[in-house]
Amino acid sequence: MKQKQDIIRLLAQNEEDKILIASVLDKLNTCLSKNYMTNTRFLDLRQRALAEKAINEADGKYNCVFWGGYQDAERTCAIFFPDYMTKEEAVQNSPIVLLRAVKNPQDNLTHRDYLGSIMGMQLNRDRIGDILVSSNGAEILVMQEVAEFIQLNLVQAGRKQISVSQKILDELIIPKENQTEGSGSVASLRIDSIISLVFKLSRSDAKEFIEKGMVFVNNKPCLKAGFDVNIGDRITVRTKGRCKITELGGQSRKGRQFVNYIKSV
Repeated sequence: MKQKQDIIRLLAQNEEDKILIASVLDKLNTCLSKNYMTNTRFLDLRQRALAEKAINEADGKYNCVFWGGYQDAERTCAIFFPDYMTKEEAVQNSPIVLLRAVKNPQDNLTHRDYLGSIMGMQLNRDRIGDILVSSNGAEILVMQEVAEFIQLNLVQAGRKQISVSQKILDELIIPKENQTEGSGSVASLRIDSIISLVFKLSRSDAKEFIEKGMVFVNNKPCLKAGFDVNIGDRITVRTKGRCKITELGGQSRKGRQFVNYIKSV
């Protein structure tokens, strides 16, 4: 297995990266040496990609699953587990807890309202996973270590009264996404062309999103405007939403490619 400092020098771009990589590798090494399950706290998509690179560079024999409480979760924990456990058992024993917030029917609360109220408790963002907002309230995924504290203290969101209770993960309600189908034509299947079409961005704005690390393809950071997208790829643009190219049509007389897509916001 490669040395931790060698991997940090290879992958880290800043001090936060160094801390993250060191933490991930420490969790991995503890699992291997102590032979019990370990986990990181919640990682965003960029952090997850960096963690995956660090784990692969470690080049050891390991078992790892990224889990955020449900399939396709955006914020996930890296869970390392020993050989005597299966991936399913690791997921079942994950440190992720579901809190359900219920609001008054007449109140209109957003993701920002719920997250802002939780962050106002002086908790680190890595203790909080996805927040799934619905017309009834929100499903809030958190680390077990802060679940009781949040449950007792989260009584308002956006200055509106809410009630919070703990539920088992199997009871998680995933709200139906607000999806729209669309179509259009692009000069090519480059990622900057696709997100310009779907999210109504100028090419310069699309490139800026990419350069700032705000665009992900299949949960991996996409930092090149010239990256070619394939049918079925899941594209996430932070602050804008998600989309997927579902079908390619023919070409126009000028050689532009017609595409069909689904957008979620």
